[in-house]
Order: sequence, then C-alpha cells, then structure tokens
Amino acid sequence: MYLNCHTYYSLRYGTFSEIELLQLARENQVTRLALTDINNTSAGLNFVRKAPEYGVSPVLGIDFRNGVVPCFVGLARNNEGYQELNAFLSEHLHEEKPIPPRAPRFSNACVIYPFEEVQRQNLDHFLPHEYIGVSLKDLRRLPFSRYGDYRKKLVLLQPVSFRNKRDFNAHRLLRAIDNNVLLSKLLPEEQG
Repeated sequence: MYLNCHTYYSLRYGTFSEIELLQLARENQVTRLALTDINNTSAGLNFVRKAPEYGVSPVLGIDFRNGVVPCFVGLARNNEGYQELNAFLSEHLHEEKPIPPRAPRFSNACVIYPFEEVQRQNLDHFLPHEYIGVSLKDLRRLPFSRYGDYRKKLVLLQPVSFRNKRDFNAHRLLRAIDNNVLLSKLLPEEQG
C-alpha cells in the first residue's frame, strides 16, 4: 500500500488526476492506496467513488505541510477520522495558522511523521496512533539513528507525485510558478 499519493489537487505540486492515479495503481497491481493531497481534500470523494472500478480499496488522508515543509500525514480510519482531519485542516487554513509540527490526538485517524522531521524535532515518544515514515532515501541513515529501535513504529512513506520525467518537469514548472522564480533558480528543496 502506498501511504502518500498526490494528485493535481496538491496545488502547484501534483501533476495528474485521481483517475490517472487509480489507473497507475491498476497497472502496478496495487490493491490499496491512500490519497493524501497536500493541504487539500477536493479529490477524495471522486477517488472513493471510482476506486472499486479499478480494483482499489481507497484510504483517505491529508499531507499536512507549511509551504514545502512536511509536518505529518494524517490517514483516516473511518468517516469520523476523515472529518477530524478536515476540521483540523479547515481551522488552520481559515485562520491562516501554521500547521504545528506535532499532530493533535486524533481519535479515528493515524499520523505518520516523516523521518527527517522526527530527527529534526528529536522526537522520542509516540502515541499508539503515531508512526515514523521512512522513505527509500532515509533507509541508509536509519541503522545509524536511534530510531532503528522503533521497528513497530516504522512505515514506508514513499510519496507518489509524478509518474515519469515529463510529469517531474511539469512539477518543477509548477513549483517555479508558485515561487515566482525562473526554473534555473528553483531550489532543490522546493522540488519533490
């Protein structure tokens, strides 16, 4: 299961639709998929409605970020969890408050903190619904960190934002437009 998939509803970041994401899942024999657009839930209903046609069991969530800085990924366990995530996101967007680095205690949603953020914040206590998301690039560093001992809390958090080089180039253009800079001046940390 992929826990962090983005569509073009991840504004100025993602490059394809929720239907194209489902097609990609079917082509790769993925049967369970989490849609976690960045600070957005617009694609959720259509994703859930169309997923059975592609043989996919859908999971909904939100990738909470401050700009390009990832805070955490929230995954709903049920409708109440999705409502909790949406209420939290709405409060922060409407009041223009930054997303806190630590998630509130959700009753019906689990939270995944990116490995780099866990290290940066020096987190050492995790609630039952909290996990550490490790990407492929983090795997080399994991054995040398103190988080290798947290095996029951580790999950693979590999974002799916683009399919190929063409999508990646479109993504880079969107990031340059969002930052109002030339493509040649786009910083690597601004890119997926």
